[in-house]
Amino acid sequence: MLALSASFACAGAARAAEPSPAALPITVIAVRTDDAYDQADGLTKALRSAITKSQGWSVGEGDFSLEVLTLSLQCEDVPDAACQSRIADHIKSDRYLWGVLKKNDVNVEGALHLWTRGKPEASVPLKYSANLTEANDEPLRKIAADALATLTGGPPMGALRVRTGAAQASVLIDGKPVGNVQRGEGVFTVTAGPHKVLVQSTGFLDSEASVLVLPIATTDIALSQMPSESPSSNWKRVGGFIGLGAGAAFGTVAVMSSIQVASIQSDAKYEAYRGLFDTGVKDVCAPEQRESVMGKVGSDGRTADAGIELCERADTFMTLQYVFYPLAAISAGLGAYLLVTSDSRTGERTGWTVQPSVGLGAGSLDVTYRW
Repeated sequence: MLALSASFACAGAARAAEPSPAALPITVIAVRTDDAYDQADGLTKALRSAITKSQGWSVGEGDFSLEVLTLSLQCEDVPDAACQSRIADHIKSDRYLWGVLKKNDVNVEGALHLWTRGKPEASVPLKYSANLTEANDEPLRKIAADALATLTGGPPMGALRVRTGAAQASVLIDGKPVGNVQRGEGVFTVTAGPHKVLVQSTGFLDSEASVLVLPIATTDIALSQMPSESPSSNWKRVGGFIGLGAGAAFGTVAVMSSIQVASIQSDAKYEAYRGLFDTGVKDVCAPEQRESVMGKVGSDGRTADAGIELCERADTFMTLQYVFYPLAAISAGLGAYLLVTSDSRTGERTGWTVQPSVGLGAGSLDVTYRW
C-alpha cells in the first residue's frame, strides 16, 4: 500500500515558477516511490530547479502527486497512455513530468517521463546512488539537468520573421550568420528567448535590434535600413584646388621678391653704386666686387656703402625667389595633376606646363594647360 502522507509532503515541497511569454511551462508531478521517499523528494525539487534554469522553459503552476492523481482517476500505479492524457486534462497542462523511483541495494533506479500534448511520450531511465537526497547536491542537480535536456531535446524553438528595408540582406543572430533575406523578408528557426539581430546589405547601413522570440510561434521584427552615405568626396579634386591655391600663394611671394629686386635695380643709389665700376663688370653685387670698393673714403665711400647695403637686400629677395618659385611650381603642378586625374571622364588629354624663371634682372612663373 502506498504512503499517501509522504507523497503529499513531496508535492508541497516547492512552488512553481511563473511562466513567461518566452518560456513554455512544464508541470512537475512529484516523483512516485514506495521506499525511497527522501530520494524522490530530492529528485522532484532538483527537477523543478533544473527547469527554472533552462532557457525557454518554466515550471508550470500547481503541485500534484502521482499517487493521488492515479487514485482519483482510477488509473494503474504506472499510468498508461490513456490515463496520461486524462491526467493532462485534469491538471490543465499541455506538458508534464512524472516518474517512478525505487531502492535497489545502495542505489535508486527508475524512470522519468515527459508527456506533451500531440507528441509521443519521452522517457529516460535513472540509476544513481541512494546517498543523493538533497536537491542542492551537485551530482543530483546534474542528473536532473541531464534528464531534462534528454526529455525536452533542449530549449524550445520558435520562428523569427525578419523584415528589412533592403530587398536582399545577410542576417546575423547573436553574431552568427543564419542566412539571407530575399525580397525584404526571411524566416529563421531559433531558440526561444532574447536574441540580437543584425542585418547587412550592400548600399545600406547595418541595422541591429533586440528581440524576444516566443516558443512554438512566429515572432516578427522589422529593421529599417538607411541608405549608406553618398560616395566619399573627390579628395583628388579637393587636393588639386589646395595645391593650386598654395602654388598661387608661393608664386605671389616669389613675384613680390622679383619686384623688390627690380626696384633695387632702379634705385638712384644703386645706379650711383654701378658708376664706381667699369662698364664691363656685369654683376656689381658679386662678393669680389663689393670687396673691391670697401674702404673708399669721401663721397665714393658713402656711395659704396649704400650700394653694398642694396646688394645685401637683393641677396635676401633673390633667396626668396629661389625658394618660392620652385615651391610654387611644385604645388601648382601637383594640384594640376590631381585635378586632371580626378576627372573620371576618359579621353585624350594634354598636360599642364609649369615654367619658373629666376634671376637678378627678372623672375616669373608661367602655368599653362593645353587641350
